[in-house]
Amino acid sequence: MISPLAGRRVLVVDDERAIAALVSRQLERAGATCVAAHSGTEGLEQLAASGFDIVVTDVQMPGASGFDLLEAARQLADPPAVIVLAGPGDVAEAVAALERGADGYVMKPFQPVQVEREAAVAAELRTLRQDLAAVAVQHQTGPVLLVLGEVISAFERADVFRAGHSARTARLAGALAAVLGLDGERLVLAARVHDVGMLAVPPTELSGSGQLARPTQHLIRVHPTLGARWVERLGADRAIVAAVAAHQERYDGNGYPGGLAGADIPPMARALGTAASISAMCGARPWRERRDPAAVIEELVQGRDTQFGPAEVDAAVDVLRRRPDLLA
Repeated sequence: MISPLAGRRVLVVDDERAIAALVSRQLERAGATCVAAHSGTEGLEQLAASGFDIVVTDVQMPGASGFDLLEAARQLADPPAVIVLAGPGDVAEAVAALERGADGYVMKPFQPVQVEREAAVAAELRTLRQDLAAVAVQHQTGPVLLVLGEVISAFERADVFRAGHSARTARLAGALAAVLGLDGERLVLAARVHDVGMLAVPPTELSGSGQLARPTQHLIRVHPTLGARWVERLGADRAIVAAVAAHQERYDGNGYPGGLAGADIPPMARALGTAASISAMCGARPWRERRDPAAVIEELVQGRDTQFGPAEVDAAVDVLRRRPDLLA
């Protein structure tokens, strides 16, 4: 299989020469061509002088910072994807970079393969943005989001406990839309990409059975916001963006990231959240076996008026009694 990094030009910027060399070697093994810079100022000069597909930059450096490089990259006519390298435990820097438009981040210290993985995702996202810019947005947003959904599914397959989650959520969402009278096409698209923000969370952090580190917990809580911003940049309409942004809200107001409750949660987001929860319930986890349809229905009923809205519970129970195969 050809790596998404094959043939890509990458600018690697870090004032620690050993780190810049380590990253460059890893990405070049994946087929990229790398140029190293050892200060923010040098990185800005390289960025202005030559075209790059991806920029991998440290955040804190003498002179110009990684944020300066991110801003300069975004001003280019054909912006490169940007991955930031944040200091140990400094999740606030990583989140700030993502909010300013970065495509990914890696926390130091890191394994080189982590940078390769983030760069591969960023390369795929940049290609989607380029494709979208080359055609009329209103005609191509759906296909672009479907391709993004395939990218997400590919990375889910790297985790045995998440494999198939987004595709299963989409099947369930489509069935719920028919019962709830929602736009099925939009809801299925939202379901395919609803967890794109989870690409910001290192997969190694999700595969263990112990307590998640505080930075990982924070990233999980903001992943709906990050995902909504990313799909908005790809041209998703307001209904899809809102559904992605609010799919982790709860009917009783105890969800995240906004603490919305009841009718304040968009109907598509309530349906999407229900579908995603059902998909998670029937998937195995390190601490439990997968649940059968009867157990899923029991949990839905128990969550009525707390985690889930009454209409969504009634619709889901109806669907699962008729179509238990949707949980496969």
